[in-house]
Amino acid sequence: MKSAIFLDVDGVLNTRTTVERTPDGYHGIDDARVEILAKAMEKYGNTELVLTSDWKEMKPEADDFRYLVSKLEKQGLRLTGKTTDHWNHRGEGILNYLEEHPEIEEFVILDDQKFDFREYPKLWERLLLTNGIERAEFASKTPAVETIVFLENIKES
Repeated sequence: MKSAIFLDVDGVLNTRTTVERTPDGYHGIDDARVEILAKAMEKYGNTELVLTSDWKEMKPEADDFRYLVSKLEKQGLRLTGKTTDHWNHRGEGILNYLEEHPEIEEFVILDDQKFDFREYPKLWERLLLTNGIERAEFASKTPAVETIVFLENIKES
């Protein structure tokens, strides 16, 4: 059984208080938050990491994208895919990705925004809203089991 973590970057791996900057001068990525993600994913098991963030719009050769990849690689993480969607339709992008990858049976969404997730109950119950990954909380009052397990893994990390 395959699982996936759908990853936003801003608000998950950084916050407004992040001091580090990307090569292009934007909010950088906190190593400690990437470490939390890596440890939670290790406990969770065979998990793909799928980029849902606006960072997915960058070209692979862009300095900021290479910066993201290097930060993840330092913790043994690798992006396995990315969604294709328009600005406020992240949920739709995730559903399309899942349709194209039927081998993914379980998943969790890490994001600091609600976007269109509430329109899709299957997504809403798997959304962890963040203000930094260490402050993740359930979006739904009735979260899916895999979301409960992943949040426990975050808290243990």
